[in-house]
Amino acid sequence: MMSDNGKPKVGIFGLTGCAGCQLNILNIEDHLLDILGLVDITTWVMAKQENSDGPWDIAFIEGSVAKESEVERVKKIRENSDVLIAIGACATHGGVPAIRNMRDIEEMKGTVYGAQTSHLDVIPIKPVSHYVDVDAELPGCPMDKMEFVRAVMALAMKKTPQIPNYSVCYECRVNENPCLLDEGKFCMGPVTQAGCDSLCPSYGAACEGCRGPIAQVNWGAEVKILKEMGATADQIRRKFLKYCPSTADMEEFQELTL
Repeated sequence: MMSDNGKPKVGIFGLTGCAGCQLNILNIEDHLLDILGLVDITTWVMAKQENSDGPWDIAFIEGSVAKESEVERVKKIRENSDVLIAIGACATHGGVPAIRNMRDIEEMKGTVYGAQTSHLDVIPIKPVSHYVDVDAELPGCPMDKMEFVRAVMALAMKKTPQIPNYSVCYECRVNENPCLLDEGKFCMGPVTQAGCDSLCPSYGAACEGCRGPIAQVNWGAEVKILKEMGATADQIRRKFLKYCPSTADMEEFQELTL
């Protein structure tokens, strides 16, 4: 399937979202030529005039699945790709758009579009992994561009991208950041997957949890901490679900007492 030049064929695709993760790829700047030296990007509507219909050695998908047409599109991309990587919070956890799942879809359509809504192709928003098998996920809003560079390099060598499986708190300790929870800020660092180099806390802003929960997350401990700080049940729920509404489908989350 590789190109005539021996490089893996790559496709980059966008579903429902802001396209910020694709933009972050363009913002790689110093590393963009390195990536182009490793792979042959044959499909990328955002950046190319002429695009291939596949197949691809590696496919990257940004955005959440929000329409029936996108379900079919994701399945087609999966069928024509050896490796499929979800990039960004929308693709990995539903992202901010999936907040609409918490409201009645028909009510929301009527509020935005009035009575003429029969033409709208709208379904509950889900991450890419809800419909197809995903080989790896690069979370974040937007995804960390250097994590993308490392992933491309690994995939070009037919290796699996290494994604951290520890919390943002670890990165804060390494960067010698003061604990924002101690400063009274509602920080999601203890339950959020690392990989961003504690970007927000390093600038004094509480982690918002955009990279999603770590494996074996201790939700109860975070709830206890936030409640002791004065957070209401509604504030805690909003914090947990802001970027990753699919968290609400997790059994551990459903068992929480907020």
